[in-house]
Amino acid sequence: MKNFLVLLLVIAMCGNAMADPACEDLGPAVVGAAASHIDTLGMDILSMLQIAAETPEAKNGNWPGIRPYLEKAAGRAPGVYFYVLPDGNYYSLDKNFTNLNLSSRGYFRTLFEGTPVKGYEVYSRSTGRKSAVMAAPITAGGKVVGALGASIFLDDLHSRLNAQLNLPEDYTWFVVNRDGVVILDSDEDFMFMNALTQGGDSLKRAILESLKGERGHIRYEIGGNVRDAEYRKLPSLEWWMILAKKEQSPGKAQITLTDFVPKLQESLDAIDHKTRNLLSNAKLDWDHQGEIRKTLKSALEASSLIFEAVYVNEKGFIRYIEPPEYVNHEGSDIHTQEHEVEVIGRQVPVFSSSFQAVEGFPAVVIAYPVRDETGKFRGSLNILIRPKLMLQSLLKEVKMPADQELWVMQKDGTLIYVKDSRDIAKNLFTDPDFRKNESLLKLAHGIAATPNGVGDYVHGHALRAASWGTVSLYGREWRVVLERPIK
Repeated sequence: MKNFLVLLLVIAMCGNAMADPACEDLGPAVVGAAASHIDTLGMDILSMLQIAAETPEAKNGNWPGIRPYLEKAAGRAPGVYFYVLPDGNYYSLDKNFTNLNLSSRGYFRTLFEGTPVKGYEVYSRSTGRKSAVMAAPITAGGKVVGALGASIFLDDLHSRLNAQLNLPEDYTWFVVNRDGVVILDSDEDFMFMNALTQGGDSLKRAILESLKGERGHIRYEIGGNVRDAEYRKLPSLEWWMILAKKEQSPGKAQITLTDFVPKLQESLDAIDHKTRNLLSNAKLDWDHQGEIRKTLKSALEASSLIFEAVYVNEKGFIRYIEPPEYVNHEGSDIHTQEHEVEVIGRQVPVFSSSFQAVEGFPAVVIAYPVRDETGKFRGSLNILIRPKLMLQSLLKEVKMPADQELWVMQKDGTLIYVKDSRDIAKNLFTDPDFRKNESLLKLAHGIAATPNGVGDYVHGHALRAASWGTVSLYGREWRVVLERPIK
């Protein structure tokens, strides 16, 4: 850690002069120190889990006794710290017993065969977060009776490393595993892409070369530009860090409502179109579990914005859910939920209002009625989406001026998306924090009443202008609002 801090000081002194002769030799030192820093962080957490796994509390499955050990490990890096049972059910620091299941995870079998997990990549559709799992088996009586794990948030680690390295704009860095999966990247959007299959032949050859060694120099081409890079294998993890000099990328276009609203509508329509095509081509036996699960998995694969796919029978009971970690919710009765009442009663597609998902965040459902070959109504296929993740993915593609803000609300005043996540799901008409601002309340009612328009309100002592448009699906409308200061 001390060596890494010294190196950061040297980088800061060089600043944008990294290409100068006095500083360009820092490439191998930077990549080496950063690789060691990442490796130390991961292995320190694993070591803490392994020590905790040897305690009587862990061997006896005493969750209250296990918690303090995980809380100590959680101080090293943000993530989900958990205790998992042999059946896959698990406890976490934030939820205690989660009623979710990890037995379908790719690392689960080897973990319960007694092998520690070192940096297995996991993408959560529900949270949109990318993580690396470190886990230690708990053994008692000659067998594995549980495991302690940490799902380290890679987006937080990526941000921390970017801030610490503070490299010039014409440098980039990334970390790949032995399969070519990008575990970390200076640009978060590239994380979990595969450099061997999605980066072109030149990058593939360079990565394959680096995977053969511990350290060295590689050269590859992207978009007609040649990049020179240094690589270093992490000491304990099967990861390789790469530091490369890159070409300057063009800037993003500034956000406009005229461009953004159609893109959001296209995103909703694309999910709807793919799901309807899937159902029209499926020809399913709605009594056959294997066929239904295959269709649910196909629905998930159709869009990364869908975090859950569910088959609900004609009586409103959940029969099957994908992905498998939600299997404990199969059999639940949801016939009283608003969208289920409508899809069962009217037997038409329904786009729900926002509701609190069991995972603890706001979500929406698109429910599609399904019928057997005789035309008999057999329930619905429901796909769940987090509006927050949908909006964030689109906002990454545009430049948002610091003094502007975009937010989205339902016609009933419920906020679907706002920059401050603490305000998502609050209602502009009823929430005390908003009701006391009469000008904002008046604007919100105007927005709800008309699909397009302009207005203004007072925020603090400043006047802000707002313009809005509308996206819709199956009769449900979202108002998309872009506001800016009036100077």
